Amino acid sequence: MATTAPGVATVREADRPGDLGAVAALHGVLYTREYGMDATMEAYVAAGMAQLVLARAAEGGAAPGRLWVAELDGRVVGATGLVRAEERPGWGQLRWVLLDPAARGRGLGRRMLEVALEEARARAYDGVLLWTIAGLDAAHHLYARAGFELTVSRPARKFGLDTVEQRMDLRF
Repeated sequence: MATTAPGVATVREADRPGDLGAVAALHGVLYTREYGMDATMEAYVAAGMAQLVLARAAEGGAAPGRLWVAELDGRVVGATGLVRAEERPGWGQLRWVLLDPAARGRGLGRRMLEVALEEARARAYDGVLLWTIAGLDAAHHLYARAGFELTVSRPARKFGLDTVEQRMDLRF
């Protein structure tokens, strides 16, 4: 059931039943259709979100991180998350960033990124990092506009593809 007027896009915390499944499914469907990735993409996303939810249950509250979804006409059309960067203490890690092509061009990607970066600043992180792969041009453009810089680039086999794994950092 839609919670907003038709055609209105919103960003909200992913705290409703079905949100995690919708985000995992969206990753599986879109990344397969747009980039030819295999089922390990969806599994990777689902496993990471499960770890976040279990950590939140164990630690209480949002300390381990948060997940947001973008909705359009009551349907989940995108997501972004922020977790602690295990590889870099004092930093946050941006995860699960995705937007359905039908929802692009509305500023939703930028809004989701802004929400996550505001949360990172509120947590007094030194910066935020993210892992991505080469070829996700729209996402990379969004990250660059926000000030992220490419810091690692290496060949990898990911999600059924021979690709280039990349890390981007934004120091506050």
